[in-house]
This record gives sequence, structure tokens and C-alpha cells, in this order.
Amino acid sequence: MALIRSKPKKLELLDPQTLARIGGLELVSRTVVDGVMSGMHRSTHKGGCCDFDEHRAYSQGDDLRLIDWRLLARSDRYYIKQFEDETNLHAWLVLDTSGSMQFGQSTMSKFDYARMTAACLARLLLKQRDSIGLLTGSGSTRTVVPPRPQASHFMSIIDQLQTLRADGAAQLHDAVTDVRSVLKRRSLVIVFSDCFGDLEELGHSLQQLRLRGHDVLVIQVLAPEEISFSFRNPSIFEDLEASSTRLNVHPGTIRKHYLEQFESFMHRLHEKMVEIDCEFVTLSTDRNLGDSLAYYLRRRAARRRVQGASA
Repeated sequence: MALIRSKPKKLELLDPQTLARIGGLELVSRTVVDGVMSGMHRSTHKGGCCDFDEHRAYSQGDDLRLIDWRLLARSDRYYIKQFEDETNLHAWLVLDTSGSMQFGQSTMSKFDYARMTAACLARLLLKQRDSIGLLTGSGSTRTVVPPRPQASHFMSIIDQLQTLRADGAAQLHDAVTDVRSVLKRRSLVIVFSDCFGDLEELGHSLQQLRLRGHDVLVIQVLAPEEISFSFRNPSIFEDLEASSTRLNVHPGTIRKHYLEQFESFMHRLHEKMVEIDCEFVTLSTDRNLGDSLAYYLRRRAARRRVQGASA
């Protein structure tokens, strides 16, 4: 794989045009998760049985029983009591921080594209009043931000995404395994990665999540050069997960073999995701993120409507 190191830089994770493209769409669980049925945006809890979390402004259609009348008397404004388990679901973002995610030649790096995707989906989930958590790395390098639904917590997620770097031989399956230890309820787990690595190990760790009732979405992020192998001139191919490994290669001599191997890998990856019932989507960094997310979310919603009608 031809890889070029991209210089670390501060990235604007939330693009207004991208947010506008997905602003009227939803991302909900395909399956039953704790407190939520697929397609519903209300908790089964109605108040006193859960721990009080915070107030929020009253919106038309809210249950009048949850209005804080004492706060109304003091402020002359309507506020709703929100409880710990009132949010629709807990959504965990799991971000691959391995060195291969640094690659970017004609576009931004896969890591930057993945961080932007994670930030946009986090914003969408927050708009739905869902709780958002973040896990990156594994073992001693693991970073965990527990899920919360508040806007202030969302900024903590953004700040953490801004400081992350992709480097070294971090194993995605280890991060997926680690997330199981922090899941306190059945949740939506969204994995962002190029998915390069041992498919059997990755598949096993994802399958363990599915067997425990978690809904899993794997978002694969690839660079266009990795898909088409469009290199023309002699190049130095560097393994970003083992910096001492470099190869001088003429792309024309290996293009056919590379494309055959890449197609075989993608076929096995798709088969593995279907086998363990993980939703899977591939995004290319040369495509407009807003258009790609809007297209995916609309297709996902259409599939849910068809499944609901046939149930």
C-alpha cells in the first residue's frame, strides 16, 4: 500500500454544509436496545423511576407531567425534567487510531475523514437526545469518554477527537474487545476504520458484541488510491504501522495483482459483516462527506421502513 504521512493539523470537524445535508435525517438502532425499540425516539421511563439528570426547554408534544412547575414559578418559563434513562439509546463511537489511517494523497487523510464523520454523527445523535460515548486505542493507550446526552458533553467528544493522532500498530479488534468492558446496557456501537488487518480477529470481536445484543455499524473509510491503485510513477511504499519497512516499487508491475488482492479482501470483508449481522458501509475520502452520509442515512431509513412493513 502506498502511504504518505500527513502532517498533524487542527481539523474543523463540524462543517456547516455537511450538517445541513444530514440535519433532517435520523440515525436509530436497527434492533431493540435497552429502553428503546427500533424506530422509536421515546424512553419507556416516564419520570420518577430514574435518576434526575437535567432540565431542558419544553417542546410541543412533551408530556405535561414532566414539567417542573416550581421552576416555572421562579423563571416564568417551561422546562422538562429529564432523567438518566430518558435518552433513546447509548451510542459508542470506536475510532481506529492505527498508523494506516494516516494515509492521504489526493485527499485528506482517512483519519481526518473518519474524525469528521464521527463528529457529524455525534451531532446528529445529540440532536435526537441520545447519549454519545467515545473509545479510542486499547490497553494502556485506551481513551474512554462515557456516554452522556448534554451539549457540554458533546464538546468534550469534539475536543477529544481534535487531539487524537493515528500512529503505530494499534489493533482495531483490541479496541472493539475493550468497548465490551465499558458497555453498561445494550447500545449502538459505530466503528470507524479502514478495516485493514486480520479479518478473523476483527470478526470475532464484532460478533461478541452482536451476541450480547448490541447493534453494530462498521464505517470503512478508504482513500481513492487504495481502491483504484492509480499510482503511475515509481514510488516508495511505506508501512505506516512499521516505520522501518519501505519498498521501492513501480506501480505498473503490481497493479493487476494488487487490485485482485484488494477485491478479494473486500469480498471477504463483506461476507464477514453479513455473517455476523453487522451493518457495513464504505466511504471514500474523495467523496463529499455530506452527500455520502445523506445517501447512507436515507437508504438505512428506507430499509427500516421496508422491514417494518413486512414484519
